[in-house]
Amino acid sequence: MNGHAIVVGASSGIGEAIARALRERGAKVSGLARRACRAVDASFACDAATPELDVGIARASELFGPPRFLVYAAGLAAMGKTLDVPADAARASFEVNFWGLDRAVRAVLPGMRARGDGAIVAVLSLAALRAIPHEAYYAAAKAAAARYLDTLALEAAPDGVAVRYVCPGFIDTGFLEKSAWFGMSPPRVRGSGVTPDDVARTVVAMLERRRAGRVLGWRERAIALGDRLAPGLYDALLKRRR
Repeated sequence: MNGHAIVVGASSGIGEAIARALRERGAKVSGLARRACRAVDASFACDAATPELDVGIARASELFGPPRFLVYAAGLAAMGKTLDVPADAARASFEVNFWGLDRAVRAVLPGMRARGDGAIVAVLSLAALRAIPHEAYYAAAKAAAARYLDTLALEAAPDGVAVRYVCPGFIDTGFLEKSAWFGMSPPRVRGSGVTPDDVARTVVAMLERRRAGRVLGWRERAIALGDRLAPGLYDALLKRRR
């Protein structure tokens, strides 16, 4: 897997697993995050919600050359009862989950198109595909990112650039527990046993343009399939639990 890969959000969890997997495949990896990234060839401190991201991408490109791959794995959640979430916390979630992604894409996609080669993958969430209680702003930002990436995929494909995203459900990285919760305590959530390494393998496959499922986890795939075959069924189950 030759070329320079930039991973935004590579300091821990899923992003760190992706960076490690890319290095194992032979890519030169730059990690961008607020904290130091360990599983990379070079780490650049930046906040994805600010112009620091542009500076980090520019510095990484100066060191290793224009990126052939971009992975956006940064995330910020403002969870809880929707109307209890302060407006500034909701906006901050959008700044990282949507506008940070847009900032990263704007920094690298023109060069990829000019060269006729490149791939972009974003780590989103099952919440990008369907409503989940107490995740209104996080889900809205991820859903906006999904439609944005779907549109870019159509536009960039004729220029040789692949644009894709992956939607895992709950993964035990501490992200949910460490997120800001408003009007309630973090609920107990069960996943399907998907690990950061599972997500990393899927992301690598997408970057290499191999076939890979967008939704990860047997439970999450069942929900997505149910939404297609019996719209409203899972919503009815959620309402009965309240």
